[in-house]
Amino acid sequence: MNIQLLPAAIALALVSQSAVQAAGVEERGTTVAGQPAMTEGAPKRLQKLDEDLDEKRTLTEGDGAWYRNIQIAGLIEVEAAYVSPYEGDSESDITLATVELGLTAQVNDWVEAGITLLYEQNVTDLEVDVAYIKLANADVSPVFLTAGQIYLPFGDYGTNLVSDPLTLEIGETRETALQVGFAQAGFTGSAYLFNGDNQVKGQNQIDGWGANLGFAHEQEGRAWALGIGYINDLGDSDGLGDLVNENRVAFLDESIEAGLDTSAFSVDPTDRTAGWTLNAAATFGPFNIIGEYLSATDDFDPISLGFGDRGAKPSAWNLEAGYSFEIMGRESVAALAYQGTDEALALELPKERWLVGWSVEILERTSLSLEWARDRDYGAKDGGTGQSGDTLTAQLAVEF
Repeated sequence: MNIQLLPAAIALALVSQSAVQAAGVEERGTTVAGQPAMTEGAPKRLQKLDEDLDEKRTLTEGDGAWYRNIQIAGLIEVEAAYVSPYEGDSESDITLATVELGLTAQVNDWVEAGITLLYEQNVTDLEVDVAYIKLANADVSPVFLTAGQIYLPFGDYGTNLVSDPLTLEIGETRETALQVGFAQAGFTGSAYLFNGDNQVKGQNQIDGWGANLGFAHEQEGRAWALGIGYINDLGDSDGLGDLVNENRVAFLDESIEAGLDTSAFSVDPTDRTAGWTLNAAATFGPFNIIGEYLSATDDFDPISLGFGDRGAKPSAWNLEAGYSFEIMGRESVAALAYQGTDEALALELPKERWLVGWSVEILERTSLSLEWARDRDYGAKDGGTGQSGDTLTAQLAVEF
């Protein structure tokens, strides 16, 4: 088997096994009950917040006046990390990794509105992370419509660990979009339109689009879920968009400095490079398994995103296993993950990553997580160092 196809093959094998061995699925983008969640394609921190808001919404349903159906939830994560990089001196720091505050309001039987604010020390100033209006009433129709700034439902990115999976680093995409979808009998699907930051050939048009389809099934003690997705411009993702622009601007500057004719060159990309993803998850008793693969469908042009002397075709995968148990009456989960990328050196992602983690609820709605990650860089022939690096992380998190 071609080694580049191995991660996708393993993910497919996970799906076939899960039909026999699956059990309750957590951190999925769609609920088995059929009501679409707002977390597909979103990072773990937003998944936590959405789960909390859903719980509070259930407690207040039927209160009458719309202002009584407002839910507020928050998440604070403080992290201490020690990093031993591929080269150079080790570093350590304590950071306010996440402050997130979410509000949803069930305005009437058909309309839900939501706003999420986010701050990440040294990464993101206080900003509106998500703001949307959703028209849906599962009791009347399986169809829903969402409009606003959302994380596009491309990928799942579920994990038991502190770190986001490498698939998220390539595929996560936040845009102002219009999404139309359905949720019926375990099946969910949607299509969406957006005007991305990449103005291909200088055109400022609503010409970004994508679609996703999923199925989830649960029964007592076991469940499984499967999802697929497509986006017509992976270069518009949060991880690739700015890099593509920087690469093209740098090429233009270098060409001008070298005295070359740049009259025909544009810093806007000349073509779109699509992406696809496949994800699967299963739980059976205290065990859970996650498998995800994400890739561009073709090579980027070498100026926008290169690998060696040609255009890159970046891809990533995540294979993870978790085990839930109690310690002194407190919920706890241990997890092991193997992740990797291909042709993603320009994104400063590792070729290979192993992770081991453990999280425990030390007090109500308060958790302590420990994680060790070992990264292996791309080899020297690809432009990397071929070296390994380690990261130790401790996270204290509170949900309210």
